Amino acid sequence: MPQLEQTEFFISQLFWLVVTFTFLFIFLWRISLPRISSVLEKRESKIDDDITSAKQLQAEAEEIQKQIDQQLRNARLETSELIKTASTKFQNHATKELHKLDNNLSNTIEESATTIEKNIKDSLKQIHDQTYLIAKLTLSKISNIPVNDNEIKDTVDQLQPKVIN
Repeated sequence: MPQLEQTEFFISQLFWLVVTFTFLFIFLWRISLPRISSVLEKRESKIDDDITSAKQLQAEAEEIQKQIDQQLRNARLETSELIKTASTKFQNHATKELHKLDNNLSNTIEESATTIEKNIKDSLKQIHDQTYLIAKLTLSKISNIPVNDNEIKDTVDQLQPKVIN
């Protein structure tokens, strides 16, 4: 370096070097470094506060999640119980309705059977009466023999059980 080769400038350069470095050292020591350290301390305390808040929020979130899970379990259990209860009620109601329908059908079948029996008896009576009239008309047309109505009726009555069976 050419500045260091000449000794006459050496002392003045050394003086200004000491003054500059002293000023720079005092400036950094008294002004810049305290500001930087205070910013670093604030930043560190802010980070610590944020970490503490995050841990608290995480703990609260976990507690809320536990409550939600518990409420879901309770809701599932209640729903399951409601479904079972409704199913049981429906089955009981269906069973009652089936018994009512069965009774109604039984009554209807009995009424129908009674009606059919009555109709059969009425039809057989009408057939019997018609047979009596046909026999009377046939005998009067075929023969000139006078036949008593009671004789025809007795004969038809005797033959009726054989015809029905």
